[in-house]
This record gives sequence, structure tokens and C-alpha cells, in this order.
Amino acid sequence: MGHQRSGTFAYYVSVRDDTQSAFMETPARDALLKLACNSSLTRDASAPQHLTEPQRRSLENDKELDQLKRECQALRNDLIAEFHQLNKAKCADAGRYNAFLILQRRVKARRKKIHDEAKERVRNEFFENIGNHIIDQNYQGTSVKFQPDTSHIQPERKELAELEFKNRDVDNIDDAELIEDRIRSLELRLRLHGLHVPKSLRKRVKFESMPAIKTEPQPFPMKSVTGLECPVCLGVTDIHPTAKQFRYSRKNGLQKHFRTHKLPQIFPNGRQCDIPGCSEVLFRLPEYMLHQAECHQIIL
Repeated sequence: MGHQRSGTFAYYVSVRDDTQSAFMETPARDALLKLACNSSLTRDASAPQHLTEPQRRSLENDKELDQLKRECQALRNDLIAEFHQLNKAKCADAGRYNAFLILQRRVKARRKKIHDEAKERVRNEFFENIGNHIIDQNYQGTSVKFQPDTSHIQPERKELAELEFKNRDVDNIDDAELIEDRIRSLELRLRLHGLHVPKSLRKRVKFESMPAIKTEPQPFPMKSVTGLECPVCLGVTDIHPTAKQFRYSRKNGLQKHFRTHKLPQIFPNGRQCDIPGCSEVLFRLPEYMLHQAECHQIIL
């Protein structure tokens, strides 16, 4: 530190530490280095985070994956042809049924493996060429632009962020405008407090841009068109309308989500159907699931 007897500090602070930063009460050198490492190129927001739809479709052309899918489908067809249902095959021929489950897991594992490899390859190619791309753009005199994906952010949050972080000089703004913005900010915060998006859907639901004239959400039909909506979520009032009517891509995804609600097998006081507009009261979980299948075409 430049003091005549700076060795005294060795008894209190290790000589390997950044004693100057400690004395000046500034961030330590190693802390700044760690912060710089966390802001490295691999955290570039413009880097591809997911595979595009054509890239995902091309993964299905993998030879090993195609062979596994053929074997799995052939065994499934044999079991259905012999026992008519997979549940019956599970009891009658456990060995072949277990082999079918193993093939299903191998298909899933192979698909995930080639997906991760393709995603890593795309990111590596991006970081290998991003420097040349930026240099070419600068040489041509055009700036590198990046449009972040904000489709998964609630419109209320985007409007609140634009309202709270306006770049303006408050000394030159009328007090009435500031009060109006503050009231609008409180209204948006209250609306966000009342809107709930399940954690499992926060990165999957895509919110449309806010219309100029807000309209009430369309009521859910008594019979589902796709049969891929969760009836329990449809009956919850504090869920965002877009998340409430979220359609799962497959029935097993819907069934897996339905099990997370952990409904009891018996409803002592009865449970009214969660579909808006349906007044049917049910007392057992199998009756509830049968009612959803027969009356609302949602198979759980």
C-alpha cells in the first residue's frame, strides 16, 4: 500500500488479498474479474437459445432414431393386435410390455441426445462466426441489431417497464402527468398481483401484443375442440386468461400436468365441474374424469 510499515497489515489481511481495494472500500479485483467472466460471450442474448422448427424436424431423419421408432411402433402394433389394449397387454404379457416401455425410453433418450448435440453445434457455430459478422457489418457501416424475444413476457409487465423507465427530465414535466403515470403504475401492479401464471407455463405461454381496445376473453366452449386444455386451470379465477386456456401439445403432457393438482379420490362435499358454465356436481375422481371425457371431450 506504500506505507512504511505496511507489513503490519499482514496480520489482519492476507498479502494475497487486494488490500488496496479493501482500504479504499471499492470492489475487489477478483470480484471484478468474476463479474467480467459472468458477462462473457457465451451469455450473448442474441445467441440461439432453441432450435428452429425446420432444425427440429430434421432431427427425426436420424438413422438410429428412425430404427428405434420403427421397432417401438411395430411392437406396439403387435401388442394392440393381440390384446386390443396396452393395459391388457401389461397384465397378460409383462415381458413384452416392459420391452415396449424400454423402447419408448430409448427413443426419448436418443431424441434428447441428438437435440442437445444439435443445439450445442448451432451455438458453437454462432460464436465462431459472430466476430466476423460484426466486423463485416461495421465495415459496411451498418449496425448489428438484435430483437429480443418478448413473447413469453406478460403484456402488463412490458407496459409497466416502459412506464417506469421512461428516459425523461422530471423537472420539465407537469405534475399532473407524473401523478397520472403513478396511478397507471399502481393499477398495473394490482393487475399483475391478481394474474397468476403457473411456473411450468412461464416459458411456454406466448402472450400476444396488447390490443388497442381490450376485449373480454372468449368463453370456453362446453366441448373442447382439441381436448388438450386442463379443466382445473379453466376453473381457476386468478390465472392469466392466456395461461388458463393453454393447449398442451400431447395428451400425456396434459395428463402429467393434471396429476400435479393432486385431486383426492373422493370429494366428501362434492366438486362442481371446473369447466365454466357446467353445473354438474361429482363426488369421486373417476366420475370427474369420466364426465370430462363424455361431456367436454377432455380425456384425463
